[in-house]
Amino acid sequence: MTKRGYNNYKSKRRGTSSMPPVYRGRRLTLMLVLLIGIAVLLGRAVYLEVFQQEWLKKQAGKRQLRTVLVPPYRGMIVDRNGESLAISSPAESITINPRKVLQLQRNLRRMSASQDAVEAEVAKSNLKNLRENLEQIETILGMSQGALQNKLKSMSNKSFYYLARQLEPEKAQQIADLNIPGVYSKREYKRFYPMGETTSHVVGFTDTDDGGIEGIERSLNDRLAGRPGKHRVVRDGRGRLVESIEEMETMVPGETVQLSLDHRIQYSAYKLLKGEVYKLSAKSGSVVVLDALTGEVLALANMPGFNPNNRKSFKPYNYRNRAVVDAFEPGSTLKPLTIAAALEARVIGRDVSIDTSPGKLKVGKTVVRDPINYGTLTLSRILAKSSNVGASKIALLMKSKDHWKFLNRVGFGRKPDAGFFSETDGDLPYYDSWGRVDRASHGYGYGISVSLLQMAQAYSVFATGGVLNPVTIFKRNAEPLGQRVMSEVNANAVLKMMQAVVQPKATGKKAVIDGYHVAGKTGTAYKYINKRYSKKHKIVSFIGLAPATRPRLVVAVMLNDPKVKKVSGGRLAAPLFAKIMANALRVLDIAPDNIAKSNTFKATVVALGRGAK
Repeated sequence: MTKRGYNNYKSKRRGTSSMPPVYRGRRLTLMLVLLIGIAVLLGRAVYLEVFQQEWLKKQAGKRQLRTVLVPPYRGMIVDRNGESLAISSPAESITINPRKVLQLQRNLRRMSASQDAVEAEVAKSNLKNLRENLEQIETILGMSQGALQNKLKSMSNKSFYYLARQLEPEKAQQIADLNIPGVYSKREYKRFYPMGETTSHVVGFTDTDDGGIEGIERSLNDRLAGRPGKHRVVRDGRGRLVESIEEMETMVPGETVQLSLDHRIQYSAYKLLKGEVYKLSAKSGSVVVLDALTGEVLALANMPGFNPNNRKSFKPYNYRNRAVVDAFEPGSTLKPLTIAAALEARVIGRDVSIDTSPGKLKVGKTVVRDPINYGTLTLSRILAKSSNVGASKIALLMKSKDHWKFLNRVGFGRKPDAGFFSETDGDLPYYDSWGRVDRASHGYGYGISVSLLQMAQAYSVFATGGVLNPVTIFKRNAEPLGQRVMSEVNANAVLKMMQAVVQPKATGKKAVIDGYHVAGKTGTAYKYINKRYSKKHKIVSFIGLAPATRPRLVVAVMLNDPKVKKVSGGRLAAPLFAKIMANALRVLDIAPDNIAKSNTFKATVVALGRGAK
């Protein structure tokens, strides 16, 4: 062995290396850096575990714990007998996170191009499943092919979007079973109206967020809506509920609201009104049935109508509550109130007669006319013949102030405050602006505008002996605090006069109801169009009370612009009144007060006589 070889052998035996010193320094430096890094990581771990434990818990909670709102159950709306008019049923709404779904699609496309064959195959399969699931959603929701993907692209920067609101539970479950990341189900309540279009104008409807839009749903929205609750829950990575931790705020359900409507009377009134409006090709129509003794609205219907369960039928023209929000010139239905005002002003007596000859009256440049010359008429005959001349002469006997004050006392010129949304106060011009023509025209129902509900309330004073009860759409559990607006003697006198209207040779002969005395008044008013009264367009009406000897009900009927020949309140509105009133009397089991003249009674007597033989 040479000397050099021997020295190398000795170095190996001693554990020394032939590596130059510079390399040994670098290795030590690298090892030192690694040790320092490990020490830093260990120190950070100890710091987080020991000193930042609460902070870590909060961060974990933010990623799992959620505070969710618990929607309140909207209160029911029921009629006076407890029948449901509006109820809420559970429904599901489907939401989607467009940003998350699109990101998932991008990730799967990227992974499907991976060089790892297994990873690429799994990604392609998942991408295909996602595409098919989205197409299934389109099919379930009735969307066109590709519509959902286009919607996601148009909302790529959004994290929330409603795919469907208030969906049927079966469809919602089908979508939930697809288990698509970023697609969620949310519990809500859907409003349902058992009587459909029959009570639609009174009850109204809600929007998709369960807020009242029209009718009682709107006017009492705060009471019906309730208050949402708050729960702290745990959700998984896909947003699905894992566990409910605690109740932070208790959900308060909405109140149940009871209306004064009787669903039996309401159904019949709407059905009869609808048939008549279609039969006469009228533009619209309204009816009000009022309990005169309590001021409760037992029925209120309008045409055209709408089905609150079908939002596609929602058009502002259809869901307008005309009996409450529309004012019209009442025409001859105002004449009983003109006579009542004159009696209260003591300008005429109850037994007075008015000369209407020669069938016309010139007031300034205006000529008030009757169809023929009726000559001298009693107050009852003025109503029975519906004499414009007679009513104008009576109105001209009064001071404008006295006439105005009486009309205002019976509810004209102010809202009825019955509980409806957007009630009109009508138009009753202040008396200091009345000229002679105004005074005369006010006597037979022109120059003054009122709603049908206001007219029904005004007529109720003839049923209560001169006391005006406040009207309401809500059921009363106590007697109303009415206000006396005229003497009992005068109220009873006008009531008796109105019975002459419903006689064989009077204008209201078609308002006769078998077995009952009826008091009422026909009305036919020209419509004011383009700054003039049109003889081709009319509003016809009839307002009456029954049983006339002990009045309980007031029924007011109005038909707007019927398209038939010989348009008048007596021909068109009076028969409709009779049908609606007869049904209401039967439903409420109100005893007849005219049995002796009842056709049913006469037929029974004849049958009994034949049986005796």
